[in-house]
Amino acid sequence: MNPESQTPWPGWSSQKTLLLPLSPDRWAPPTDAVEIDGLHFAPKRELHVTLVGRRIGQALHAGLGERRVRSKAVREAFCALDWRFTRTHGLHRLQKREQMGHGAGRCIGSIVELIEMPALAVFYRTIGELLGREVPVPPAHVTLYTAGRAKGIGVPDAATLRRLSQRELSTVEVATASVPADAPSGRSRSRRDLHGGADARA
Repeated sequence: MNPESQTPWPGWSSQKTLLLPLSPDRWAPPTDAVEIDGLHFAPKRELHVTLVGRRIGQALHAGLGERRVRSKAVREAFCALDWRFTRTHGLHRLQKREQMGHGAGRCIGSIVELIEMPALAVFYRTIGELLGREVPVPPAHVTLYTAGRAKGIGVPDAATLRRLSQRELSTVEVATASVPADAPSGRSRSRRDLHGGADARA
């Protein structure tokens, strides 16, 4: 592999997720909050691509002996691939209700940009072989803004993206929706809309 395309192994998180961090030099995080559809979205301070979500990550780590073999195989597969990507500037506003934990029933939102990352499909073929079943390839995306909580919304497959997407956004719309740090954010209105507005979906 071309050394310029070699991406360092990021390691598993404590939640057994695999996140590919994006350098600010490669993709600078947004700086200002935005108001979209009457909702207040805070900018993400660090950007990443979720390569393996918690559910699949925990499945890969199940069983002591199998866990070691799978973890080694996943790392080898990752290191053999070219993780370069292309931005599409295709933006979606996502929204859902939390189902568990202290925030159960609360509506949360995010704004994500889809990216083209060919290595992901190849990577998931290896994951499917390790788990002995077909595993859907998640839509490669980067979360740029969140509402209701700082953490983004998991998108494990294309069907989930279609279900959670409230609508597509244009880059111009988002760029012109910035809220200056010293301006009233309309946060109270945003909370009301997120928790009980007609736009919320389960």
